[in-house]
Amino acid sequence: MIDVTLLDPNLVDNIQDMLQLSLMCCDRAPKALAADLGYSVTAIYGALSGERSIPAKARRKLSQINFMAAATVALESTGFTRLFGYQKVDRHIQSMIIRLKKQDKEVIGLIDELPIMLLDKNCKADLTENDLPVLEEVMERLIDRTNATFNLVMELESKYGLGVTEYLQGKEKSPALVSRRLMS
Repeated sequence: MIDVTLLDPNLVDNIQDMLQLSLMCCDRAPKALAADLGYSVTAIYGALSGERSIPAKARRKLSQINFMAAATVALESTGFTRLFGYQKVDRHIQSMIIRLKKQDKEVIGLIDELPIMLLDKNCKADLTENDLPVLEEVMERLIDRTNATFNLVMELESKYGLGVTEYLQGKEKSPALVSRRLMS
């Protein structure tokens, strides 16, 4: 088995590539999409080509198209590539799940040590020289793990259309949760 901690996630930090991927997942022609968003096809193509940013007033509507579009808007708005970026890794769902499970084990191991280490620490000045690197590593691993979660959700949503965007907006319950409740 490959040690995924050695893999660089090679994040797509190019907004245009992520935007194009998100639009390909929604199976709508740019003209229809522009009409849905209330913007011109030129504005959409301008954002896709990098000539302009995503129109500010279109961001909320664009985010509602799919989870990947929402991550693209978040990436463009914040520049937080390590959190919202699209990972150029093996996108097979099983590979992503295995990668996430491995990250979970590593992060949980690090987090388990934190309560004792931080028991009497109230601010950065209270941290020892050895505490700071440990906290920085935990923070970085949590962010990378969150990004891996986002990417798995992107893949699951694009492949199975689970209604993630609607669920995140609070519009309706996740279809998976509804069916699970009906079975029990």
